[in-house]
Amino acid sequence: MIADVRRTRAGLFAAFAGLGVTASFVPAVLPTAERDVDSDLSVAVPALFAGLLLGVLLSGALLRARPGRQVLMAGSALQALAIGGGASATNAGIFIAAAALAGLGFGLVEASGSIAAKAAVSGSATGLLSALTGTVAVCAAATPLLIAAGTGMPAALSALAVIPVVAIVLLIRAPDAAPAVRVSKPGGRILLRLLPFALALPLYVGVETVISGWSAVIPARALALDPGAAALGTSAFWALMAIGRFGAAALRTRGIRPGLILWISSLGAATLLGCAGALIAPAPGWALVPLAGSVIALAPSYGLVLGLALDRLSTAQSTAATGALVASGAVGGTMIPTSLLLAGHSPASGVTFAASAVLCLLVPALTALGRRRASGTVMASQK
Repeated sequence: MIADVRRTRAGLFAAFAGLGVTASFVPAVLPTAERDVDSDLSVAVPALFAGLLLGVLLSGALLRARPGRQVLMAGSALQALAIGGGASATNAGIFIAAAALAGLGFGLVEASGSIAAKAAVSGSATGLLSALTGTVAVCAAATPLLIAAGTGMPAALSALAVIPVVAIVLLIRAPDAAPAVRVSKPGGRILLRLLPFALALPLYVGVETVISGWSAVIPARALALDPGAAALGTSAFWALMAIGRFGAAALRTRGIRPGLILWISSLGAATLLGCAGALIAPAPGWALVPLAGSVIALAPSYGLVLGLALDRLSTAQSTAATGALVASGAVGGTMIPTSLLLAGHSPASGVTFAASAVLCLLVPALTALGRRRASGTVMASQK
């Protein structure tokens, strides 16, 4: 029994390490891939999130039909294939398809891995999930360093696929916690009350995707950096995100209200993004300074918005609502970068940063509206 638990946990940590690799692989390798195929691959970022959206949507049906361990293994396999294909891509189509496949695998692992983590502990899964998400951040920050060292060597970059493969090997021997997942659906009235949150999340995720997905492309184009050096922009992004998230957690322990943190951080991010947009043309090097600051300010938003949306729901309702809210966020990660590209705006342009600043301001406003409507739902249900 103890050996089974250890195998399950080892497989989970390897699977979440694979999520970290996937999260930063596509953004960090973009400049190198653009050089190798001689094409603009900015669209690979929304393709990644389109795959993620599909993975999240498919996970519900798959988890009802198959054990979570099998879905977890399938998602890890897709990520391994995507990393290998993306590292050795010879044309733009192959790389974009690999990005979409990576997102699909990511979505499957994220959903099934969270459920497997809950099943792997007898009490609260908070500690295990915190350790798993920490593993994601560490691997996401480390992956660009390996990409920078392996620039020009596709075989070396393909070696990153070993991480999700290790997860598959470990999970093969792990037991199935349950044959399927039963999820209760929240009522239509609750979904309607959550609508403002479902609108705020894609706006935030879209802004984060603009910065994270193009975290290597932006410095590469703004400063004409070597692709290997530009890949470090993705590593810097994840390090700054960690600072912002841990900072927000510290504020919460001091009793600062989450709504207040969200307003202050969103206003700060909007101001800094506006400064970056104003500086990107005349002083691109200086523009990266407020852009870096905006990442720290943005970092707490996702957890705050999602937490405020779910804190008045029951556990069963939260399980179903979380999937819907995560899916809505993924829509923003696809649509907002795509809209900017279709409008003809470069990732490293003043308009891109200005549009992101405006969207930042809408996030806390929609969240505040959602909190009032959610409170009304709770009061009505208690009568």
